[in-house]
Amino acid sequence: MRIIKKILILTLAFSLMSCSLVKTAYNNAPALIAWRLDDYFDFSAAQKAKLKPVLRDLHAWHRKNELPRYVSLLDEIHNDLSHDVSAQTACQRIESIKSNVQMLQTKIIPIIVEVADTLSEKQLQHFEKKLEKRNQEWKEEWWQETLEEQREVRLEKSQDFAEKVYGDLNEKQITLLKQAIAKSDIDPAIIYAEILRRDEDTLSILKALRNPASSNEEKSQLVRAGFERMQNSPNPAYQAYIDKLTQQTCETIASLHASTTAKQRHHAQQWVDDYKTQFTQLQIQ
Repeated sequence: MRIIKKILILTLAFSLMSCSLVKTAYNNAPALIAWRLDDYFDFSAAQKAKLKPVLRDLHAWHRKNELPRYVSLLDEIHNDLSHDVSAQTACQRIESIKSNVQMLQTKIIPIIVEVADTLSEKQLQHFEKKLEKRNQEWKEEWWQETLEEQREVRLEKSQDFAEKVYGDLNEKQITLLKQAIAKSDIDPAIIYAEILRRDEDTLSILKALRNPASSNEEKSQLVRAGFERMQNSPNPAYQAYIDKLTQQTCETIASLHASTTAKQRHHAQQWVDDYKTQFTQLQIQ
């Protein structure tokens, strides 16, 4: 289910873009998602034609129902930024984002069932090769040879995102991030094992969805169960690892925010407000 998760997150990830790109990206989301799916499955013209209207319908539903939820969440985050926050509050905001993803997952299940029914063996093989390529890219990005190199990459990415939110960090704040990363139990092997498990799970589900003897409800349940295994891995080692890592992340967010100046907090609130304005405007288009 990894590619589906990436597509879902695409609709939630506009805050990582330049604010000027949000409107263009969101308004073209059906085409972007169709392009992404086609890259993974190499659709036929008939499959593309079948996918186009359902993605437009999904987009219309998302604009009407989900964008208001994003604005509400941004309001909460804006208020959080005016004062110190606890790790518990940071984790609550992360859970809200997960809830948005789960809502999309429920809505997209019929689309997965409909499209998967048309996939050929050749397309599944194409998909498998694409997953293998992405796995290699993931290893190159996140699984460096030494622990020190892994920590350097994570520091660079963490600092880059934090400075998008708060503006320039001072040396004390960068040190705080370094210490938090050094304290965390980085283990790419555990994550990579979960990636491979999800790939195998996804291929198994897609193959099962082509079974003409299964009802649509049975197929929908297969997809729902796959999404559930994404949220709560059947691998206890991975689940324990990711739960611990999430808690550490929440603690780091709370500690970093507590260290910020009034100027940095104002920068963060303005950053949130910019996206809130974009999402509010997009609701009425």
